[in-house]
Amino acid sequence: MQDFSQIIEQAKAFGHTVAVVSHIKSGKEAAVFRAMLDGKIVAMKVYKNPEERSFQNAYEYLAGKFYKSPSARRAVAKKNKFGRKLKQKNWIKREFFMLQKFHEAGAAIPRPILQIDDSIFMELLGDEGIVAPRLIDIELDQNEAATAYHSIIESILIFWEHGIVHADLSPYNVLWWKSKPFIIDFPQSIDKRLHPDARNILDRDLKNITKYFGRYTEVDLAAAEKRFK
Repeated sequence: MQDFSQIIEQAKAFGHTVAVVSHIKSGKEAAVFRAMLDGKIVAMKVYKNPEERSFQNAYEYLAGKFYKSPSARRAVAKKNKFGRKLKQKNWIKREFFMLQKFHEAGAAIPRPILQIDDSIFMELLGDEGIVAPRLIDIELDQNEAATAYHSIIESILIFWEHGIVHADLSPYNVLWWKSKPFIIDFPQSIDKRLHPDARNILDRDLKNITKYFGRYTEVDLAAAEKRFK
């Protein structure tokens, strides 16, 4: 059983109550749980120990930029245990900030609520009994697909305008809830200003999404690509 005591204690120190209800899923970077935050059901994403995470793209644009202390910068450069922990905390804070910006700008993502320790609390796409399915696991009608495709392209454009490429976008990490798509899983996202291959990675995301929706409705990949200057 995973130990949530540190998250619960830190939440309490900030005036919040947290109770973990059930496990939803586990991935390479984090596990997601149903939780009660201040009496309301939410999703709680808990990141794995930094020794267990790959951090494939997360720090290509973080290393050395956000650490005021020389000792912290040295630890990050050496990639020792302390440095990996610093990276983990820095990335989680940045991801939460990034999700807030995306949501405020109108992107189709779950609403971020709170960041505590190595966890991010967000809107639960589901309820006490079920969770939203992935696009890959459902069938859409033509009207649903056309509307959803437009929403996702607009969201990718919002990410791009904020300097970010999702970098792993596919029907496996878009959830479907109340007839709307919601993009999830940002740990591998990259900064387009610092990543040398950002445009090609963006195009890959666009191709993945366009290929999926092409099963249901007319889509124009070239027209979508032209919107990203």
